[in-house]
Amino acid sequence: MKSSVIIKGNKYGFQIVLNPALPFEELLREVAEKFRESIRFFDFSQSIAVSFEGRDLTQGEQNLLVDTIVENSGLRISYIINGGKAVETEFAEALSDVREEEETEEELPGGIEFPENLVGKNGQFYRGTLRSGQKIEVDGSIVVLGDINPGAQIIAGGNVVVLGCLKGTVYAGYPGDRGAFVASLMMEPMQIQIGDCIARSPDQKVKKTKKKKNQKQLEAKLAFVENDSIFIETITRSLISEISIS
Repeated sequence: MKSSVIIKGNKYGFQIVLNPALPFEELLREVAEKFRESIRFFDFSQSIAVSFEGRDLTQGEQNLLVDTIVENSGLRISYIINGGKAVETEFAEALSDVREEEETEEELPGGIEFPENLVGKNGQFYRGTLRSGQKIEVDGSIVVLGDINPGAQIIAGGNVVVLGCLKGTVYAGYPGDRGAFVASLMMEPMQIQIGDCIARSPDQKVKKTKKKKNQKQLEAKLAFVENDSIFIETITRSLISEISIS
């Protein structure tokens, strides 16, 4: 291949041809650079589908590629086409199914707006980083596979789990459920609200755990209400056993 990454666009999305010999980390950098360079040509008004060709990828590698594209372009990727050579008809069929699901979700009662990649029964899932100004509202619980940046907001009727860094604003247990909780791999929120209790900094009230000097806390943490206050603790087996998950 003359180029390590070749992007073939059509009105439904992109076919991305990848160099089979390039180390994967270097390939991620090439993909990021390609999409950053092409951002002015993209249509951001609708979700798209993508396929990856030229090399075998694990599900984890596909997810990393999608996250890299989203981070460096802002595109909404709602479908990954696997296997075989993708053509426009496959993109159209795949994206049509996704759009039908999105339209159905938008008609649900309560005025809840579902962003891309939200699926599930008792809870919802969102894959991607929420940037400043973006907002998710769900009736139940939600798991976010990505970061919540400062200025972004999540409002959930149930629990909120962030498999990334939480730096924005989260409201769990909306409007008045103090039994909800917020969990994150890195807990640095601007504000957390659980039911009618509010905490503006994870370091304001810490129960049982002490922060060591000059040691950045990278442990997964859990925020919950006890005695009319929000406490944030490092997640342990004993702590999980004490929390009631609704």
